[in-house]
Amino acid sequence: MSEELLASATHLGPVHLRVVDIAAALPVWVDAVGLAVLGDDGAAVELGVDGKALIVLHAGADAVLPPKARDLFHVAIHVTTRKELARVAARLKASGMRYSAQDHLISESLYVSDPSGNGLEICVDTPERYASREEAADGRVSLIATDGSAHSGLEPLDVAGLLRELGNSGHVEPMLAADAFIGHIHMRARSPEALMAFYLGMLGFRPHIQSRSFGLFDCGTDRRPHMVAFNIWARDELREPPPGAAGLDHFTVVVPSAEDLAAVARRLGNANLPSTQTDGALHLADSEGNRLRIVVAGD
Repeated sequence: MSEELLASATHLGPVHLRVVDIAAALPVWVDAVGLAVLGDDGAAVELGVDGKALIVLHAGADAVLPPKARDLFHVAIHVTTRKELARVAARLKASGMRYSAQDHLISESLYVSDPSGNGLEICVDTPERYASREEAADGRVSLIATDGSAHSGLEPLDVAGLLRELGNSGHVEPMLAADAFIGHIHMRARSPEALMAFYLGMLGFRPHIQSRSFGLFDCGTDRRPHMVAFNIWARDELREPPPGAAGLDHFTVVVPSAEDLAAVARRLGNANLPSTQTDGALHLADSEGNRLRIVVAGD
């Protein structure tokens, strides 16, 4: 692992996704999730909250991203209160769209995909419920709650109970809260150990879960340990996406200073890994071709 770690203030910025049809995708991202259209030039639509871009949809994909394709698993938009998650659940319920809901103990999450196969998680962090993590010899992971009970982290979320946060008014708030943010991005992978060598050793993220038996590898900062994740849950069924498929175009890592950006560029250069720097941003790709852009906060 790199001796130089990314600053704790490092966070994720806008995530750019390829779609087959922007107009077909907007009912998910705008009507159900509650993002606002911030810009539209015909080829791309910028979506976000309170003038802050979170998702950018790019037209021109030739095919839907297939299930179990190596590429995007989901991008996660985090909200800061359980009531706000309930508002999203109400919009999803009203839309009639298919969605799922899980209780991860450390968070509560809603899952939906757009028509191009791009997965989205909307979640609220609930660290106050979590005490510790235990991994058995066979690789099974248990999350231990503060009351001592063990959880898989994959229990169904009680959506009816969540919706009680909203009372009985029947009003469905149309917009996502202004403090929503991109909390993490999660991909399907072939060689997660090689990916971790890149994200830890070159970029300077901190390791979190690194478990082939559990099938999950992730990393982040001391402030947000689960920021970039890779799973191998598809195992032998994992396949490459077809040429021109929808999915991840690139994601954005925001570092606090020009010195932080220069340190990453120096590590990449010392390792002879390709990158380009234009307009103050560093452009690169990981060992499986997932592209990212590193920028300085405020630029």
